[in-house]
Amino acid sequence: MVDDLYHLAYVSDARLADPEDGPDPDFVEYSLKKILETARKNNKATEVTGALLYTGEHFAQVLEGPQQAVNHWFQLISQDLRHGNVTPLFYERITERQFDGWSMALCQGEEVPDSLQITGAKPDPDSVEAAALGRSILNSLVAAIRKRQAH
Repeated sequence: MVDDLYHLAYVSDARLADPEDGPDPDFVEYSLKKILETARKNNKATEVTGALLYTGEHFAQVLEGPQQAVNHWFQLISQDLRHGNVTPLFYERITERQFDGWSMALCQGEEVPDSLQITGAKPDPDSVEAAALGRSILNSLVAAIRKRQAH
């Protein structure tokens, strides 16, 4: 057991499109590639693992690792202009990683169940609804990655 192991889940509005022109698929693909490259490099250096969900309108992410590193990356994500309305869902100590070996995995909206609803109205961060959404995101990301690994 690692005493200083935490995980954090959040949702945010994805700001990868020009508000007037809408999303440019090439720009979105480029942006996601850059996010992953940077996250994988930085996370590996700070022993953070996790997964990012991109639905087209929203991001949902679970970060896990040493408390100081998770806090640091969440603070930077909260200030990143590609994220709007960043809403933490849960933050807690854990005894084992769910994304061991993944400095950052990316899942697309079609890889998670339709029942996973991320809407413009985010739950209050301290509410039961926020924790439930966070758990649903965590479970959906773990299932999507395991399904991908099985193929």
